[in-house]
Amino acid sequence: YLRDCKKTYCFNRVEVILHLIQTLITRNQEAEVGVLKIPAPILSRVYQTLSRGFVNHLNAKKIVDTRFPFPYAQIIGMLLIINSVLTPVMMAQLVPEPVWAAIFSFVPVFGAFSLNFIAIELENPFGNDPNDLPLVKFQQEMNNSLMMLLHGKSDLVAGLSHGCITDFDRLASASLDSSDDLARGYLDQATASILSSNWQR
Repeated sequence: YLRDCKKTYCFNRVEVILHLIQTLITRNQEAEVGVLKIPAPILSRVYQTLSRGFVNHLNAKKIVDTRFPFPYAQIIGMLLIINSVLTPVMMAQLVPEPVWAAIFSFVPVFGAFSLNFIAIELENPFGNDPNDLPLVKFQQEMNNSLMMLLHGKSDLVAGLSHGCITDFDRLASASLDSSDDLARGYLDQATASILSSNWQR
């Protein structure tokens, strides 16, 4: 079905999968099925999380689909060319030294072109270029999170060990003893450092 959604119907497969997940949750919440025995207010957070993820997906899709205006890009290119032609002429008239005229001409022209190329790189952060977002790493982290949910011990309820101390008085005395030992250790270290400094003198 997902293959037909892409090739035949030209549907957005992310929307299709989102609808399938929501349908699966809704049907398993029904009384006759009884798989998800969760109160509706708590289960609504699941729909809210799915909706928030889809909104973020649409925001990323806007960045890809909304291109920089082509006339604006052409005007920027023309202005950069005019700037690169007129700047050396103006510097040759204003600066008598040829070396300084070349430096003062090169720096602003190089800076303007560099800013333009950086803007081109940042226009679409999705892809395989070195300056793009690490989408493969993001997908691996997402897959790792899903694998964590499928692990057999992911629903393990934490408990206390048999040797755990739960008495308040014993815990308080142990905490005071450990703090006294720690203070004694700090005092010994300070005394040793003072004696070593006096010995060196």
